[in-house]
Amino acid sequence: MEIILFVYGLSFFILGVLVLFVRTTDSAIFFARKIWLLGIFAILHAFVEWIFLYMYLYPQYEPLLSPLKFTLLLFSYLFLFEFSRFIVRESFKKQSSKLHFLHTLYAAPVIYIISLSSLLSLILLHPSLDDAIAAIRYTYGFFGSLFLGVGLYYYGESLKKSEYVERLKIYFKIPGVAFICYALLAGIAVSPTHYFPGNIINTVWFLDTFGIPVQFFRALCALVITICSIKALQIFSDETHLKMLQSLRQIKRFSSDVSHELKTPLTAMKGELEVALKEPRTNEEYQSILYSNLEEVDTLQSIVKNLLMLTYLEKESLKSKFTQQNVDDVLLKAIEDLIVIGSQKNIIFEIRELENLIVIGDEILLKTVFSNLIENAIKYSPYHTTIFISLTALNHMAHFRIEDEGNGIDEEKLHLIFERFYRADDSRSKQIKGFGLGLSIVQQIVDVHDGTITVKNRHPQGLEINVMLPLAF
Repeated sequence: MEIILFVYGLSFFILGVLVLFVRTTDSAIFFARKIWLLGIFAILHAFVEWIFLYMYLYPQYEPLLSPLKFTLLLFSYLFLFEFSRFIVRESFKKQSSKLHFLHTLYAAPVIYIISLSSLLSLILLHPSLDDAIAAIRYTYGFFGSLFLGVGLYYYGESLKKSEYVERLKIYFKIPGVAFICYALLAGIAVSPTHYFPGNIINTVWFLDTFGIPVQFFRALCALVITICSIKALQIFSDETHLKMLQSLRQIKRFSSDVSHELKTPLTAMKGELEVALKEPRTNEEYQSILYSNLEEVDTLQSIVKNLLMLTYLEKESLKSKFTQQNVDDVLLKAIEDLIVIGSQKNIIFEIRELENLIVIGDEILLKTVFSNLIENAIKYSPYHTTIFISLTALNHMAHFRIEDEGNGIDEEKLHLIFERFYRADDSRSKQIKGFGLGLSIVQQIVDVHDGTITVKNRHPQGLEINVMLPLAF
């Protein structure tokens, strides 16, 4: 029994130390930024088990140590409960999830009123110390572990697919099952109480029935959780390190691209002005040069505008300003603004479907998405063609689709079109001006709104882009 309790406490202590001292806050995964709550639970719970071990070895100190055990147990389970609350809400935040009701139930005001009321009721009805400890295990211990287990099991499915997420999924599912088992054992690991189920199902009953202390299985769960957490922390560390290297490469490449894109129109302007100053010219020639320079100024203005938009999108506080938006109205405004440009190429806009849909977001950003995609379609569409647009509800998402009748993009280059400064010149027209920031901005805006964007070629020709945005309700 002594070895079981020591190993049990040591497992959680190691888990707590690793979680608190391994840097995970730089990870893009929500779990990594909240795992410190699990670390505090683990350390406090380790001391609970070691206190229990000391009381087991020296029963004469039980009256002195029991209040300390009660206090540490309560606080440890509160941290576990708060961690489970975050994970449950994050795992089931999508309205399409069958367990979405847990996202609402686990809002802080709701769940804490229910849990505190249950705990205080049990303590007031049965005020002895053993019964109060059992009450903590039945409320925060059982439900915290149970719903943390359920949340962890499904958490990996709520994340956007990436190399790290695929590696992490198994290390969410195994601890998820372990925490569910731990929850069931938390309801058994109580001294005999004066109320159900502790008056029947308790540590004494378990030992008499199975001949093995219930703490053995709890220690086994703790070992599984600790080992999987160590593996997850290693993946978080790898992710953070690789992100830093990627960021450095992106900054270097971005600086090079920006300097090139800004240098091109400036060089053209300088060259034309130098030629104009070499000898006297007619008014028409000067006017032609000024018009050409004005176009280059417009190009520079567009580049700067898009760069500022990219900077704006990196603000962490952006989502806090989101409100309900009638996305169909926003789309119609974008179409209205670009009809004139489309008419210059005799392009027809055909709206196949347009549903009244509401999303949570920023009107200016959403309009930027639609405007950039429509403008892109106009730019690469031949004269006398049609651009097809639709907006419908699909699986609790607003589904925007835009199709053009251009040349499409080479299949092997489709995945590159959302990269900054990328232009698919091989399959689209080389005569079309642009600097490859528009679609990069679109993707970032869609990501900020927790949506997705995909692109594919149409048959026999053209390009189709699909944007999915979560509906408000």
